Amino acid sequence: MTQPTRPQLTAAGLVFPHPEHGIANLAARLHGSHSPCPPLQHPSLARLEQAQTIILLVIDGMGCQQLAELSPGGWLRQQQTLPLTSVFPSTTTSAITTYLTGLPPSVHTLTGWHLAAPEVDAVVTPLPLTVRHRGRHTPDDPAELARAVYRTPSALTGPRRQIVLQPNYILDSAYSLHHGGSAARQGWASYEDLFRQLDTLRREASAPQFIYAYIPDLDSIMHHKGTTHPRCRQLLQRIEAHCAAFAATLSGRDAVLCISADHGQMDIPPPRLLQLRDFPELAACLRQPLSGEPRVAFCHVKPERLVDFPQLAARLLGHAAWCLPATQLLDEAWFGPGADVNDPRLAARVGDYVLLLKEDWGLLDSPADAPLPKLLGNHGGLSAAEMMVPLIVIDGKEGVASDE
Repeated sequence: MTQPTRPQLTAAGLVFPHPEHGIANLAARLHGSHSPCPPLQHPSLARLEQAQTIILLVIDGMGCQQLAELSPGGWLRQQQTLPLTSVFPSTTTSAITTYLTGLPPSVHTLTGWHLAAPEVDAVVTPLPLTVRHRGRHTPDDPAELARAVYRTPSALTGPRRQIVLQPNYILDSAYSLHHGGSAARQGWASYEDLFRQLDTLRREASAPQFIYAYIPDLDSIMHHKGTTHPRCRQLLQRIEAHCAAFAATLSGRDAVLCISADHGQMDIPPPRLLQLRDFPELAACLRQPLSGEPRVAFCHVKPERLVDFPQLAARLLGHAAWCLPATQLLDEAWFGPGADVNDPRLAARVGDYVLLLKEDWGLLDSPADAPLPKLLGNHGGLSAAEMMVPLIVIDGKEGVASDE
C-alpha cells in the first residue's frame, strides 16, 4: 500500500509543528534551554530576558479556533500577538511537558495520554501515572514507576526563582513533582485565588523570577460538553476577564506576561468515535493496547503481522485513518527536530505503525469490561483546530504588542 507523504498530508489541510513559531520555540526562549528547537523570535519578546518577572499562563485547550468561536470580540483574541503551532501529538501530555522541560516530544518522549513504556513493560498514563496495561515486569512501586517513565529533567531550575501555580488537586502528583524541578509549588482553588497569587508574587518580587501558571478547566469541559457548548463560552469569558484585569495591573511594571495554550480541540460526532473492539481482526494484530490519543494511535504490532497490518488497516479503517509507518514520522521529524537528537526511547514508544485519524474521526481502545467514555471534544491530531494556539504577550513596560 502506498503511504501518503508529509507534503501530501499538508496539502490535505493538516498542520505540522512550525520549525520556528511553535510552542516548543516559545519554551526554548522562556527557559534558555539546550533545546534542538530555535528560541522563538518576535518583537514582543524583545525585553523578555531583562524583565524581573516572567509569567507563562497556559490555558489548556484554548486553541485559536476556540477563541474565534467562543469569544470572537474578547480581550484575548484582540490582544493576540501571533499564532503558534502545538507539538505533535497535540495533547496535554506532550505539550505541557514541552513547556516544563523546554524540549520537544522527540526528546522528552511523552507522546500521549496513553504511553507505551517498554522500560517498565507497560502502557501507562503519564499525567495521573496509572497503568493501563501491565506486563510481568511492571513495577508495583509508584516511585519506581515514576523514575522509569519520567527521565527528562525539568527546565524549572537556574538563576531565576522558579514558581509553579497549579490547581490543588494536581499540585503534588508524581508528574508535577518531577516536572516542577526546583520550583516553589503553590496551589490554587479558584480563579480569584490564582490571580491574587500572581499579583502578590509580582508585587513582592525582589529578584528575577519565572512563574508558570496552569488552568485546565476549559479543556476538561470541552471534552465532556463539546467545544461550542454555552458552558465553554461562559468559562472562557470568566478566564478572559481575569486575564484582562491582571494585565491592566502590569502597566509600567517590570514584568512580561505570556498567555498561551498547549493545544486546541475539535468535536468528534459520537458515530465517528470508533472503538477498536469493533474491529477484532485488527486488534488481534497488536501485542499490546493502542497508545497515544483518540486522534493519533500508536500501534505495537505482533512480529508475524507486521507485513500485512497496513493493508488490513486500510481495508478496515481507510475511510477514517491513514496508516503510516512509525519510521516515517521519525524520519520526517514530526515529534521535533530529527533523528540526530531523538531520545533513544522514542522509537520504542511510538511502535511500528501510526493511525492518524482523518477529518473528524477518532479511535479508542477501551477495555472490554469498561463503559465507553463520552468524549465530544478531542485533540492529538494535526487539524488546524487542534494545532493552532494563540500567544498573547503583555510587556508591562512596553504595553501590548501588536500583531506583526
